[in-house]
Amino acid sequence: MQLDALYTEFPGNPLLGSVDLDRLYKLANDYNFLFIVDDTVATSVNVDLISSCDLVRTSLTKMLSGACNAMGGSIALNPQSRLFTSMKKALEGLSSDTYFPLDVIVMEENSADFEKRVIVASRNAERIADTLRQHSSVDRVYYPKGNPTQDTCDRFKRPGRVYGYLLSIRFKRPEAAIAFHDALDVAKGPSLGTNFTLCCAYALFAHYSELEWAAEYGVVEHLVRISVGIESREDLDELVGAALAAAAKSVMNGKL
Repeated sequence: MQLDALYTEFPGNPLLGSVDLDRLYKLANDYNFLFIVDDTVATSVNVDLISSCDLVRTSLTKMLSGACNAMGGSIALNPQSRLFTSMKKALEGLSSDTYFPLDVIVMEENSADFEKRVIVASRNAERIADTLRQHSSVDRVYYPKGNPTQDTCDRFKRPGRVYGYLLSIRFKRPEAAIAFHDALDVAKGPSLGTNFTLCCAYALFAHYSELEWAAEYGVVEHLVRISVGIESREDLDELVGAALAAAAKSVMNGKL
């Protein structure tokens, strides 16, 4: 069977592991298939992936916009790819300018401080991940820093940059996950890459009809995913602290 293309995220969503892109790209070249990487979660601010794949795909709807009021996507071709000429020709033949002018204006305005927002949100997420890992109700925090695949992530991280704005939490007990989710006083929803912090019960949104299958791969029913925003450190620490207190209280009540 001939594989035509392989698509992956870096890091993965929602467990934030990082795959060896160079190894996969070598396989793509050896076996003649297209290798596509999505950098939406990491962003081009934090990682440099273009030389380790044929093309990089990004959702501009997420952190590049950040404001949830415009949609878009991008494709960046690796000029050194053996498929560059054919990919460029195909895209030129298939694409047309259908971007609504007012959406372009909004996207351009939103993206002006993209780099600054990514760094702030990523630093917030890293600090929150460290806090969560120290709490007694938490079983595991999924974040590129501290992940078993951190060394792989570090190979592609830009010097001086951080590990992204997305993290997920697996609690020791389901009631702790529910209490934390409900007590975390932030917006709730299935998107990510927003300027404001956004939380969701990921498996229930993405795999409601296949929860047992998802759990086999670590995406358990009560996994809580947080897309960390650019709020102040003090506000976020207070919100997370209150939610963790609710999680701890739920566990204590369950023992009574």
